[in-house]
Amino acid sequence: MHVSIHQAGYDVGQPVLQEIAFSLQPGSITGLIGTNGAGKSTTIQAMFGTLPWVEGEIDLPVSLAYIPEQPTYYEYLTLAEHLELVASLHETDHAYTERLLKTFELHAVTGDYVSSFSKGMKQKVMLVCALMQRADCLIIDEPFVGLDAVATIRLLHLLEAERTRGVAILLVTHVLDSAERLCDDFVWIDQGRIKHQGTLAQIGEASGQPGARLFDIMEAMVLEHD
Repeated sequence: MHVSIHQAGYDVGQPVLQEIAFSLQPGSITGLIGTNGAGKSTTIQAMFGTLPWVEGEIDLPVSLAYIPEQPTYYEYLTLAEHLELVASLHETDHAYTERLLKTFELHAVTGDYVSSFSKGMKQKVMLVCALMQRADCLIIDEPFVGLDAVATIRLLHLLEAERTRGVAILLVTHVLDSAERLCDDFVWIDQGRIKHQGTLAQIGEASGQPGARLFDIMEAMVLEHD
């Protein structure tokens, strides 16, 4: 999967993204990081064609699953009905889906309406609906928001398993410790442009902080701006 955005925005001629280019490789997790308002979510919109104006080339795989930051669901469908809908559109493995439900402790509430769930439970539903597809590419926007510590740990292990399976993963997150643990490389966006790109070691060298942790590099940038 390759993304090459020359410029993009909500109005023609008024770019909020410029020269964003990166590739996702099978069996690799790429972290899309940056501060609030840096352009991460806008980049996702550009990739999916929901941004009004985009100049560039975006090559999306046919087999792709997306986990949005804000849970999206049907108000009057139960969890089981959501799963049936996904299964009707994609080739799925019932046993694997059941395993996901148990992993995220949702197996006892499949008959309940998703709209009645807590924020964290709704996030778990989004994870199950995406992971059950066994897609070749995963795009995940802030998956740790709303999850408790146990669910976060289980998700980390699932994503590591997906990487081992050969899935290309784009992880958008503010949780830098988890990003550092999971990601093979990073695309760091700042003010609609790529600030740094590469492995943690490469970003450390480029920022003048060789060997530093991701959080420390980001902290130094924030203090410099202040």
